[in-house]
Amino acid sequence: MKPMRIALSVDGGLASLPGLRRPQVIDAGRLPPARAARLRALVDEARFFSASVPPTPRGADLRSYTLEIDDGGQCRTVTIGEPIADAALRALVAEIRACVKEQGGHT
Repeated sequence: MKPMRIALSVDGGLASLPGLRRPQVIDAGRLPPARAARLRALVDEARFFSASVPPTPRGADLRSYTLEIDDGGQCRTVTIGEPIADAALRALVAEIRACVKEQGGHT
């Protein structure tokens, strides 16, 4: 099984800066095996590749996340707005943000 590649871009929020919109990329093959397995499980739980994504709420201070996930067999890009109502999708975004921060990125 090919490791997942995840790209996360953040837009909006109180201190939105254009430079921070640059996608942060996670190569799951470089993560500890337990962390990579957790990410894959969260992608599955959120039904990322098949579930419909609710419309993004509008508002000047609301943050949105553009997530591109390629698992080697399929690739999908979605934009998810805050507040994220779906618990599984919220957990996935939180885990991806934590991985980005650990790799020295900003979200």
